[in-house]
Amino acid sequence: MAKRKNLKATNPSEAEVKSLLNYYQKNMYCDAENLAQSIVQKFPKHHFSWKVLGAVLIKTGRLSESLTAMQKCVQLAPEDFQAHNNLGITLNGLSRLTEAEMSLNQAIALKPDYAEAHKNLGDTRLELGIFDKAEESYRQAIALKPDYAEAHSNLGTILKKIGKSDEAEANYRQAIALKPDYTEAYSSLGNALREQGKLVEAEVNYRQAIALRPDYAEAYSNLGNTLQELGKFDDAEVNYRQAIALKPHFTAAYSNLGVTLREQGKLVEAEANYRQAIALKPDFTAALNNLGVVLKELGRVDEAEVNYRQAIALRPDYAEAYSNLGNTLREQCKLVEAEASYRQAITLKPKFAEAYWNLHSTQRNIKDAEYWIDNCLIADETHQLARITKAALSLYRGDAKKFNKLVKSQLKQHPFMRSLSWALSLSKLPELHFNRWYFFDAIVKKSRAERPFYEFGVWRASSFKYLINSFKKGYGFDTFSGLPEDWNGKNHSKKKGSYSSDGNVPNIKGGEFIVGKFEESLPLFFSESRPIASVINFDSDLYSSTICALNFSKSVIDKDTILIFDEFIMNECWEQDEFKALSEFCSINSLGYEVIAISFFTKQVAVKLIGI
Repeated sequence: MAKRKNLKATNPSEAEVKSLLNYYQKNMYCDAENLAQSIVQKFPKHHFSWKVLGAVLIKTGRLSESLTAMQKCVQLAPEDFQAHNNLGITLNGLSRLTEAEMSLNQAIALKPDYAEAHKNLGDTRLELGIFDKAEESYRQAIALKPDYAEAHSNLGTILKKIGKSDEAEANYRQAIALKPDYTEAYSSLGNALREQGKLVEAEVNYRQAIALRPDYAEAYSNLGNTLQELGKFDDAEVNYRQAIALKPHFTAAYSNLGVTLREQGKLVEAEANYRQAIALKPDFTAALNNLGVVLKELGRVDEAEVNYRQAIALRPDYAEAYSNLGNTLREQCKLVEAEASYRQAITLKPKFAEAYWNLHSTQRNIKDAEYWIDNCLIADETHQLARITKAALSLYRGDAKKFNKLVKSQLKQHPFMRSLSWALSLSKLPELHFNRWYFFDAIVKKSRAERPFYEFGVWRASSFKYLINSFKKGYGFDTFSGLPEDWNGKNHSKKKGSYSSDGNVPNIKGGEFIVGKFEESLPLFFSESRPIASVINFDSDLYSSTICALNFSKSVIDKDTILIFDEFIMNECWEQDEFKALSEFCSINSLGYEVIAISFFTKQVAVKLIGI
């Protein structure tokens, strides 16, 4: 073992302390913190001893202890600009940002050409939200040290925040040119490219960041975001899960994984991930809002409402949550409250086209609905559904100009346009409605209310509960375990098992529920004589289920029975589902049908059979 080296001076110079530090590190110690503590114990009145200890503690993340050391250093040597800089770094790490800014300014006052202090001051000002001052600090650091890669990268972050993504991109690229293994800069460059819509380039840079640092959780999450936007949901899911494996408390990754799972139709898994994000961060308003969206799609509208209201309580200016709350209230037939919620969304975000679009669905008549459609188009003149609906409303007023113009446009084959063209082919335009409940009200008035109603596809029984109030007796048919097969479209897919009520069969006064697949339950049910139907609500979505229900329910249909189809039009492949089932049923049985009511927004069509 090397002979122990000692300093005889009672007040050693900085060079002597450094020499001892280097010697100890080389010959005696492998633990930097223990070494630094030893130096402090040997020379407690020498500021450099405290500086060394403070720097070591910063690196090990023990910021509270580092603060004590750096404060002692500054006390012993108030002229030491490095000590003030390190004190600023420590205070920043402790989120004492105003004090950090003061310390860093003091370092710069002592040494105006201290590039590192300018860069650190930029970091602190960035966290304080003083973006213009942060930009000044980074530019000063670069002016003093042109090859300062970190300053270039952080300047890029500021420029991205103030909406200058193209300039941010240039700075990230400069940082990478100066430091080719700069993983954070690759990830940040990916963010800037993604914001500019350069998704393929963004993907390349995230993958480069991961190649350089395989444990970079944030890069995996950012790559997941980009893959999600590219529609590569399976790949996005893999990357979010990897981010979470590397960083189990990564709240944003859980939430974004929830988004991807929802896009894949995996609603139960999406719910679980949103709930995990909220458990880790109870004030995560975006996750609360997204959880509400999933719960609504699962038919659990009461729970969805609770989550939207919680998001709004935490963030009163959350326009999207107000609009989504309106959707849920509308589904609960709380139309006055829904309209109020949409209006609040617009108050908060006056150009919120989707809220205007949703508002039209709470109206009773064409004039009021058209008012909100017009406002939707003022907010966003490219809103396709509003443009097509506007053409439909104009047609109902006798003006075909807008429709004829759209027929010649790229929207000709849009499912809404095909639906509108079908409606125009009818001998008479049917009565028009804008939401499920007013549609049902109109049908009830046209029906034989003394008869019972039938419903094929009950799910959570929202429609059944509404109709039973008028008819008093109803028969509901469902598996209560979801769709019996996949329901696919070009850009629309519902997996087998979607629309499940988790096996819960409703208990509703006047309701009788027949559980099972239609091909198994209907032969037995209709083997007995059943009362003629006032209304039959077909909400089974699939062609196979709908044609089965039509065939077996023929015995309870007469000329006064009204058939309601819940997913008849507007979907991407609507001609292949309930529409096809009705057309085939009528063709086989030599029947016709008269369309008596329609709702483009809710996709409902009501018909009476002719010739039965």
